[in-house]
Amino acid sequence: MKLRNSAKGVVIHEGRVLLTRCVDDTGDWYCCPGGGQEPGESLAEAVRRECEEETGALVNVGEMLCVLEFHDHRNATHAIEFYFACTLEGGEIGMGDVPDSGQVAVEWLDPRQLAKIDLRPSDLAPLISELKGFKYLGDVSTRLQRVDPEA
Repeated sequence: MKLRNSAKGVVIHEGRVLLTRCVDDTGDWYCCPGGGQEPGESLAEAVRRECEEETGALVNVGEMLCVLEFHDHRNATHAIEFYFACTLEGGEIGMGDVPDSGQVAVEWLDPRQLAKIDLRPSDLAPLISELKGFKYLGDVSTRLQRVDPEA
């Protein structure tokens, strides 16, 4: 089983949340834009890149809202997803240049609609409505001191 980190953006603008709509053999469902973190890329950089690729949105990455973890047995993957509150900085909102497999649309939804749609994961609905969470400290790799194992 492989390990996969992904970074997702909860993009709120004018009281609405930006979601991608997907279709597969289970029907229509929605999720926050985002995807796999590349080697050497910070989570914030991954959120910005993925939001632009999937939706055309240029975002400012704020606080981390939650971390989700699950085992995707279909793809033999242990997935860890990091969700960040984001604000819209600009861009041309639409399908983006690199939409996800199964992605058919990008939609702005009122958070009150979240209970009526298949939002994946559904646990995000109250977080999106309340936007409460803890602070992301950023990429700390440049602030770590190397420790000589021989010392």
